[in-house]
Amino acid sequence: MKKKLSCLLALLLALSSVFAQRGKVTVLYTNDVHSYIMNTKKDSEGNKVPGLSYSSVAAYRDELKNQGEQVALVDAGDHVQGTAYGAMDEGASIIRIMNAVKYDIATIGNHEFDYGTKRLFKIIKEAKFPYVSCNFVSEKNGKPVVSPYKILSFGKTKVAFIGIMTPETYTKSTPAYFMDDSQSKFIYKILAGEDGKELYDSVQKAINEVSSKADYVVAIGHLGDDPTSAPWRSVDVIAATSGLDAFIDGHSHSTNPMQLVKDASGKEVVLTQTGSYFGAIGKLTLTDEKITSELITEYEPRDEKIDSLVSQWAGKVDSQLNRKIAVSDVNLYINNPEDSTKRLIRRQETNLGDLVADGTYYFFNEVEKIPCDFAIANGGGIRVDVPAGEFTYNSAKKVQPFGNVLCLVEVSGQELLDALEFGARKAGSGENGGFLHVAGLKYTIDTSIPDTVKTDDKGIWLSAPSKYRVCDVQVYNKASAQYEILDLGKTYVMGGSNYTLRHMGDGYGMLAKTKLLKDYCGEDYLATCAYIKNFAKSSDGIPHISSKNSPLASYENYLINYESPSGSQRITIK
Repeated sequence: MKKKLSCLLALLLALSSVFAQRGKVTVLYTNDVHSYIMNTKKDSEGNKVPGLSYSSVAAYRDELKNQGEQVALVDAGDHVQGTAYGAMDEGASIIRIMNAVKYDIATIGNHEFDYGTKRLFKIIKEAKFPYVSCNFVSEKNGKPVVSPYKILSFGKTKVAFIGIMTPETYTKSTPAYFMDDSQSKFIYKILAGEDGKELYDSVQKAINEVSSKADYVVAIGHLGDDPTSAPWRSVDVIAATSGLDAFIDGHSHSTNPMQLVKDASGKEVVLTQTGSYFGAIGKLTLTDEKITSELITEYEPRDEKIDSLVSQWAGKVDSQLNRKIAVSDVNLYINNPEDSTKRLIRRQETNLGDLVADGTYYFFNEVEKIPCDFAIANGGGIRVDVPAGEFTYNSAKKVQPFGNVLCLVEVSGQELLDALEFGARKAGSGENGGFLHVAGLKYTIDTSIPDTVKTDDKGIWLSAPSKYRVCDVQVYNKASAQYEILDLGKTYVMGGSNYTLRHMGDGYGMLAKTKLLKDYCGEDYLATCAYIKNFAKSSDGIPHISSKNSPLASYENYLINYESPSGSQRITIK
């Protein structure tokens, strides 16, 4: 009995010693920066002034350290892609800036794959900070492709950071990037599970491995909280696991200063996310007494060295892209004009969705002089509103930042119908980055009909629905200047990005085997620019964006209305 009491006392003393060592640690975090290396805001007079930036992050981190705090700096993904500042050298300069800022850890966002898997692995080597992900594994042996976690020491206090990738990366990046060169089999896997269990198990395994080695366990996830991402959301992972102290999230661009979510044991876990595009810097405070998070939206000091590095790269890019090519007479939208947090582009037709699709349609028919029956553009690839006023190459690059290349394919009427159905499957209920905006087409979505499209565990199209929500599909015939009913047995020529038409981006598996007519026809944003440069010029000698000035206005009876935020009534939702 004495021996047992002695052992118990020793255990209690050991535990007491461990907990006594837990000190305060501050974790600064960013997510979904999308290569917006310099954010701007408006002052009280409506003038643009500098906002938060990588320079702000570096200065704030150093200020906290100078005050004697223990500080870590992490990123929750989607940092190398999104603007020309990332695309011009496939993220190399973004990584150089993050290295200079001295990030400690990052997780992999779905858009880190946008320059291809080979480029991702080069990015990982270029980074002086580790990338972590517990659910990105080799299909062959199930071993993690990068380290599942990283433990950082702050004096006697240790913090474990577990990385988590969204399984939506398969479709919100490009499925072909996870396959062998023949695109016949997958060589990489993102642990997911249709019910989420595979994902939860991978996270719990990582938690179990680090719980005895670290004082705090923090997840850095790129999962988000969008309802359409269930069961792979951050809240789902927290509820199905135990042992996390906090969860730094990304992916859904949500502004979440601090949310308490109960884990499987009933313990409250802090969940947080900064929004996007440097709208805020996150600050997570870990202490024995309490774990809290907050968002820093205002911070004036700057780090001069980072400012210089950022300005050099921005100046080089801007000199190439900031040349004015047009003036827009209309505001062009992806968001609800009344509420900019609601991305209509992923739910319904908008005037900017029409403009982008028209750009591809015009490019093939009038620039390349290749007959193109219709063109499509996925809503998730159209990223920002464009206010009326000056329009530059940079404007177009911000709208279409991913560097997707245009191609032409042959499709049957049935394949088109299936593609439209797949894009419309969430209409009326939530966002879908694969929602299709169209040129040379019009169609109706009946949201009273439930979505019964079948997909595989990676979100890729498997088979048609039991009943189609999409109906009344009509194709514009230039010769007759009329919209004609889609012939399911006819072969058509369709333009779009190879992301959607060739690589199953957003899960468009029904298009994977279509006949390729022409590939690598130029980047999508350049096609949009080519279209805009052919708008009628005003007295200032500059093309002006408006419906009447569009070169497609000469197509008799062609639906075009850029003045309406909701577009040209090519897509009817009932």
